[in-house]
Parts: sequence; structure tokens; C-alpha cells
Amino acid sequence: MADPPLRALNLPAALRLDIGLPSSVDLLHQHDLDNYLFPLVSHLGSNRFASAWATKATGPTSSIPIEAAKGVRPDGMGLMYRVVTHGSAEKAAWKREIRDQIAAAEPLRDGAVERQLAFAVGASRNWANLWKAAIDSLDPILGRERPDREWNPRDGRVTRLGLHREVKPALGYDVEIAIAARALGPAT
Repeated sequence: MADPPLRALNLPAALRLDIGLPSSVDLLHQHDLDNYLFPLVSHLGSNRFASAWATKATGPTSSIPIEAAKGVRPDGMGLMYRVVTHGSAEKAAWKREIRDQIAAAEPLRDGAVERQLAFAVGASRNWANLWKAAIDSLDPILGRERPDREWNPRDGRVTRLGLHREVKPALGYDVEIAIAARALGPAT
């Protein structure tokens, strides 16, 4: 059950999870932001949110502000791709559709990365269930942790993640994804 302030919030909402990690943690390895966001957004109800953000940095505290969503445009973010997928995100073919459409991408330089994915989905799609499969397909942009393993991008180096949802009923089970990413300075 959501607490009263969340129930009273105008929907759709935007959530931002700012994660403070100990200085002993390598911010560019593991601690994938989608793994923190997914259970939180799922618990609160993914369809309440048009936007979910996460950041990670060295620090003693974490916070979760939630507010009314505002329109966002990833213009000026640098690398930008638009892909269309069909069918079930639980199948490897769905991931291949994304990867094949961005195969010509030049990987971002080593270091911290900001990444945004904007999902346009049909009314019955649970957009949060698409995150992991879509992110796993981004090794042409992020590089791979191990060259011999598919669906294993270097997404631990993402220190700022934005995930956005727009409902387009005409899409049915097709999904349109806009992907923007840019290299940042050193992780802090």
C-alpha cells in the first residue's frame, strides 16, 4: 500500500532514486542501476510512473524523491538511436532486434556513462518488464563485460539512468525505444 502522499500525487509520476555507496565501492563496476529501480517501481506500481531515474555516487545516504512527471527530451545527449521491437521481451529474439538495430554503434569511451531509454508502449504493456532485456541488448554502445557472453553489457558503468514511458495504444505489443547515451567525467 502506498503512503498517502504517493496516492495523492498527480499521475503520472516521476521517481528518482539517488544511491549513496561507500567509498570502497567501484562505481563503474556492478551495482547496476536498473537492478535497484526495478523492484522499487514494481512494488509501487509501474504504471504510476512516466519516468524513473537512478543515480549512484559515493556518499552516506540514499533518497527517493517522487513528484509529478514533466516532459523530457533527450536532445543534446549525444548518441541517439530509435529502435522498434515486436513480440515478447522474454525471448532472445527481442534482444537481438534491439542489438541488430544499433549494431553500427561505436562504443562509448571508458568511464562513467549517462543513459536514457524512452519506451513507447501499448496500453497493456508493463514497461518495467522491458527494462532488463532492453539494457542487456546495449553492448554495442557500452561494450561487453566478457567478449564471449551475449547479453552482458558493461552497464555497471552507468552512473545516471533515465527510463521513460509513453503510452501509444496503437502499438499493441510492439515497442518503440529511443536510446540516448553519453560518456561522463570520472565517477565520484
